[in-house]
Amino acid sequence: MKFRPDRKIIHIALVTFVTAAAVIVFAYLVYHAGNIRDGISTILGHMSGISAGIVLGYVLAPTLNFIENRILVPIYKRFGADLTGPSRRKTRRQMRKISVFMTIAFFILVVYATIALILPQLIKSIQSIIINYPVYARNVEYFFSNLFSDRPEMRMTMNQIVETVVKHVNEFIRTQILPKMSVFIQQISRAAFRMIGGFFNAFVGVVVAIYLLNSKETMAAQGKKLVYAFFPERAANEIVGEFRFVHYTFIGFITGKVLDSVIIGIVCFIGTSIMGTPFPLLVSFIVGVTNIIPFFGPYIGGALGGILVFMIHPLDALFFLIFVVLLQQVDGNILGPKILGDSTGLSSFWVIFSIMFFGALWGAMGWIIGVPLFSVIFHMLGRITRHYLKKRKLPDGTEEFEQIAYVEQGKTVEFSDNLNGAYYSKRPDSSWTRVKFIRELSEKYDKLQDRFDAMVDRRFHKKTSGHPKDASDTPDDRSGQDQK
Repeated sequence: MKFRPDRKIIHIALVTFVTAAAVIVFAYLVYHAGNIRDGISTILGHMSGISAGIVLGYVLAPTLNFIENRILVPIYKRFGADLTGPSRRKTRRQMRKISVFMTIAFFILVVYATIALILPQLIKSIQSIIINYPVYARNVEYFFSNLFSDRPEMRMTMNQIVETVVKHVNEFIRTQILPKMSVFIQQISRAAFRMIGGFFNAFVGVVVAIYLLNSKETMAAQGKKLVYAFFPERAANEIVGEFRFVHYTFIGFITGKVLDSVIIGIVCFIGTSIMGTPFPLLVSFIVGVTNIIPFFGPYIGGALGGILVFMIHPLDALFFLIFVVLLQQVDGNILGPKILGDSTGLSSFWVIFSIMFFGALWGAMGWIIGVPLFSVIFHMLGRITRHYLKKRKLPDGTEEFEQIAYVEQGKTVEFSDNLNGAYYSKRPDSSWTRVKFIRELSEKYDKLQDRFDAMVDRRFHKKTSGHPKDASDTPDDRSGQDQK
């Protein structure tokens, strides 16, 4: 007789197998986490060109859309091209190729301008600062000597501080930089080989970006096909909608922030050039680049530029800081809202939290993408929370929950209701009033205030009772008084 296992036995066997496999995989992940991490890093390193191409194509997509919709479409319509009829696909493909070519040409032009015009000036400024560092140190020492000329003890203290800092910097250069020049040369040669690989990855990235820009609608359509094929209709709509929200949040924040930082850098260069600030291109580049970092960026750029200018000409540093503060006020109140709007929807606290949290995870990249990423997480968590609140027939407004003490049997109980002290629903006193001495003083103050109010009320009643009735009294009232 053949043994034929029934469905229950098969189900138990499958559950046992899956559980055992999961335990084995988990144990392997725990004991070989380092090897897995190294393997993932190796794979990502070999695919860095593709990753760079995806990022580049995503960043250049708004430029492509602008060129295609704002420049090429009006031109094609002016010459009577068919954009809605049967031959629209051929016209659209031709238009897309031209817009991709113009977008990549614009990107290469920007990179070339940065390398050919800005980078040499930056290198020259940095070299000048390194060579003339002793002169700048004496400038700082001379500034503090003149500043505290009428207070010799303060002048001696500041001179000692400056001399100590200069001594440590010179010692660092003498003991750490100069003896390791051979190591630096080896590192430079290794960096040169890495640059060759970097050029190859850049070439691969440009090729991948061209492909993505040319077929971005097709790839988006393929993604939607997969979602609607394997998920229920409502879930698929939610997934597609969330991907659109992620796209709008990231592309709006990143492109807006880059454009805002470029404008700030140009305006800063014009202003510092007019004021005669030392190394205007270098300090403007610092201010513009650090402005990409939300919230902390303007302070970092102003501090770095101010220290640099202070070393060269201390008095100019004051005017530079005043100019940067005014520039950041214009950016925060006028330019930033016009370009970015409320693209994240986060309060200042959550902006700081996201910068610190993702900065600790991913460094400088986390500072830049942390805010839009946390905005997406915050939005999704809010949608899930509102869904379950509506499911339980509870209000979903934050201001409404400020007045709610607790929920009982599906109904909300507010602080203004007659509370019975359940769930510590009494509004707690402040931390200061919990101290016995301060609490006793507060109680005495309340008693004195009550006595004062009672005394004022008695005096007020005495004065009003002694006044004669005016002509507005009714005849019935006056007759009643005569009878009394």
